[in-house]
Amino acid sequence: MDIFARLSDNLGKKEKCMRKKSVVIADDFPIVGVGLRKILEEAGDFDFKGAARNVYSLRAFLNLQRAPDLVVVDSVMPRCDLSELLESVREWAPSSNVLLFCSADEEFTALLGFKKGVRGVLPKSAEPEEIVRACRTVACGGTYLSGIAAEKITDYVAKKPWEGGKSSARPFLSAREYMVLKNLAAGDKMTKIASESGLSPKTVATYKERLMTKTGARTLAGLIRYALQNDLLSDG
Repeated sequence: MDIFARLSDNLGKKEKCMRKKSVVIADDFPIVGVGLRKILEEAGDFDFKGAARNVYSLRAFLNLQRAPDLVVVDSVMPRCDLSELLESVREWAPSSNVLLFCSADEEFTALLGFKKGVRGVLPKSAEPEEIVRACRTVACGGTYLSGIAAEKITDYVAKKPWEGGKSSARPFLSAREYMVLKNLAAGDKMTKIASESGLSPKTVATYKERLMTKTGARTLAGLIRYALQNDLLSDG
């Protein structure tokens, strides 16, 4: 089933289910897990099963108990590639519905997430009411895409170059990704890029990971070589 078919497959589903839905949260920041737990418990129809701060504790939670109805996964987990993480969650808990919690650039993360089987994408800037609505929808088997993520996906698809029905070799990069790529090519360390751009080192590392995923590069040298060969460092 393609992405856009899946985005409409929840028509007619009830947003709120009859029984409480079990949920596991995976986020490396404790404050995020605590906040999400409080929001969901106050909603009254979720049964919180645990919060994992890394991929190892997430696997333990999913293997030690009955698979939860909902797994809320941070899009940036330490020492873990998002694509591999989502594939692992599908393996560990194939019956669970996954909601991806994103911090930035939802367009690429959302596309990757839906390709890897998630049922919802939500930005971390979402209000509590939307968080509850998204969790209810996804926990019940529906599909949820925030307005911000939907807008970014539309923009991504509209700007993605096509040649003869096939995507061109040059990937579409966001303004932030171009900025990070040019600084990496100039030899800047990620801490320097973070400081000068006002981003956190974790966010810069996320952009680097996405650049390598989009270009297929496995090392920083390979990423820079790809960028030079495909003229990705030009201002045009």
